[in-house]
Amino acid sequence: MRFKERIPAPARQSGHHGTSVLAMGLATMVLAGCTQTAPVNPFAEMPDSVTTEPVVNFKSCRKPVYPAQALAAKAEGTVNLAFLVRADGTVREAVVRKTSGNASLDETARAALAKCRFQPGTVNGAPKEQWTELKYAWVPE
Repeated sequence: MRFKERIPAPARQSGHHGTSVLAMGLATMVLAGCTQTAPVNPFAEMPDSVTTEPVVNFKSCRKPVYPAQALAAKAEGTVNLAFLVRADGTVREAVVRKTSGNASLDETARAALAKCRFQPGTVNGAPKEQWTELKYAWVPE
């Protein structure tokens, strides 16, 4: 035996421009419900991304040449550099993050190492443009 419950239809009232009050009320409830519910995150069940940083290939570039004036002055120090490495492994941008204390040493290292090739960083196995840092130590020989 099948049981059917009958729900009486609400009375329709005519509202503004012939739109039923019921329809306007439902539209208001739907809109109100949308703003009150938490958004659904489609990535909630996806695992965290796996990221690798770019790695310099020192065989692809020349060692920076000690600037003559810095060598004569026996200037030394370590410069911290940052490189924006493209997905193809080339350097898009190179900047000095912390000086060695000598501007010519900093600029020489920045310009020389910006010509190096890198193994690009990846996100979930796909090459992705990203920043990496290197330190270059100047020591007169």
